[in-house]
Amino acid sequence: MSLHADDVPELETDQDVAPRPEEAIADALRAEPDVEDHSGHPS
Repeated sequence: MSLHADDVPELETDQDVAPRPEEAIADALRAEPDVEDHSGHPS
C-alpha cells in the first residue's frame, strides 16, 4: 500500500495531531443548527 500526499491530512498551524475522519463528520453535522425540540414534553 502506498500513500500519496492527498491521502494524508495536513496539520493546521494550531494543530499538533492530524484530524480524524470522525471529527470531520462531526464538524459537518454541527454546521447546521439543530432547532428541533428535544425536551420530550408533549405539545
